[in-house]
Amino acid sequence: MQLTFNVVEAAAYCKCHPETIREHIREGRLKASKPGRSYCITKSALDAFLTDLENARLQASLESRSEEKCRFTNETMAYGMLTSQRKAAAEFDSLLALKTVKKPKGCMTN
Repeated sequence: MQLTFNVVEAAAYCKCHPETIREHIREGRLKASKPGRSYCITKSALDAFLTDLENARLQASLESRSEEKCRFTNETMAYGMLTSQRKAAAEFDSLLALKTVKKPKGCMTN
């Protein structure tokens, strides 16, 4: 025999409001059957739903940390101060432009 919950019991098990459980059922995130007027939710379906919910939260947290890490790695050290790659590239281009504008020493022009 498989353990089953109604919406109120499932909400107590998940520590949330019964309407939240109904919303998850309607949107297809939580599997439930409706043999009459009320929903019937198996313990295995509820455990799978909670696992999926926890995995989604963990994935969102990892993506957020990844974005922070990318923002940090896009910054470089230039002249002892932290600047963005775009600023460093512009500074480097301006330095190169100065070098190429000057005429090379020892060249003779006619």
